[in-house]
Order: sequence, then C-alpha cells, then structure tokens
Amino acid sequence: MIHGFGSSAEEHWVKTGMVERIARRCRVIAYDARGHGHSDKPHDPSMYGLAKMRADAVRLLDHLKIARGADDRLLDGRANHARGLDARSAAPERDRARGYGEGGQIVTPGQRHRIAAALLAEDPAVIEDVLARRFRRGAERNGKDLRALAACIGAEETTDAESALDYDTLRRASSPVLIATGDKDTIAGDPRPLAGWFRDARVVVLDGADHVTTPTDPRFHQVVEDFLATVP
Repeated sequence: MIHGFGSSAEEHWVKTGMVERIARRCRVIAYDARGHGHSDKPHDPSMYGLAKMRADAVRLLDHLKIARGADDRLLDGRANHARGLDARSAAPERDRARGYGEGGQIVTPGQRHRIAAALLAEDPAVIEDVLARRFRRGAERNGKDLRALAACIGAEETTDAESALDYDTLRRASSPVLIATGDKDTIAGDPRPLAGWFRDARVVVLDGADHVTTPTDPRFHQVVEDFLATVP
C-alpha cells in the first residue's frame, strides 16, 4: 500500500483502519516513501523523482522475497504522485493479481514546482496558489519536514525518459484495477480518464467525499474489500 504525498503509511492506512481490514483477506505491505514517515528525508531533489521512487517499491518486493507473479499483493497508488501506477509500469509482472488506485489526475510539473516553492517560502502569507497553500498548511500542521517534501515534489521529472509512465505497458496489464475517489475531490479530479489507461478498470465515485476524507471513509473501505472479493 503506497500512501500519498506528504503523508505516511501510518497516517493513511494504519490509523484509518484500512490495513487491519484488508489484512483479514490477504497479506498487506505498507511502507513510507522516501522523504516521508520514518524513511530517510534527503533535501536534495536528485534523490527523488518517479524513477527512483518506483524502483523503491520493486526493490522492497525483492527484499521481502516476494516471487514475481505472486497473487498475495495489494498495491495502492494515491493520485497525488501516482507512485502505484508508476510501480506498475516499472514491473507489471509483479502486479498480476490485485490493485486499486485513487483518483484520476496527476499533479502537473507546473503545479509540483509551485507546491515546492510554497513549502520553502519563508512567509506563507505570500503563497498565492490555492493548492500550494493548502499543501503548505497541511504539512506544517502535521509537523512534516518541509524541505524534504519540497525536494520530493519538485524533483525534475519532465525530461527524464526513464521517469515517464509507460501507458502502453499499463494498458497491457491484465489485472483488474479499482479507481475510487470522492465527487468533491478537486485534487484527484475526474477518475474516468485514468480508467482508460487500463484494460479492466472499475470506477467508483463516493458522494460527498474529498481527497482528505476518502481514505477514512467506511464506504471506501467497503468498496476496496468488495473489489478484492471479486478478484480470483
């Protein structure tokens, strides 16, 4: 289970009860991405980027000696940095059985750099971008390492061919995918375009839920549990 930007496995999946609930059905692996939670938090942007962060997920599976093609995996990709999707494109053979994502939109390079600048701003009052200001307030409220998060989200990815999502590989993946988000989620946006990236995608939109409340919403937990019950 891969958490969202600025969060941690503990915050998004343990405290919300998701890990405990899903663990009744299958093995769950949740980890803190670099720059987050208990993982190292370098302040150098070169230590981040999609290519490095997707490789972390694959190396973790190797470290745990999880066989390629094993059917006891649950991979969650939060929309804000699309790490789960990226891990799929890096090693689709590792993801044959189960997977679900949240949201339909990826934060654009321009937005990433505005958020990074907001996280580094000496005076938060000068932040004009609404989304960037929201991320800054949330990070400060939860005692995050602002410089590490800025390095993470501001890492240059647009010119690195190895960092690009491989859409053709995603479309070839045969595993079913659940895309669940709230209709008030202005960060994840419309989930339908994301569904077009996969051969077998199922979309669920929760009434009244947004980017913050969806992970804690009992309806979201039930949707995921029901989805897993339909996967061979």
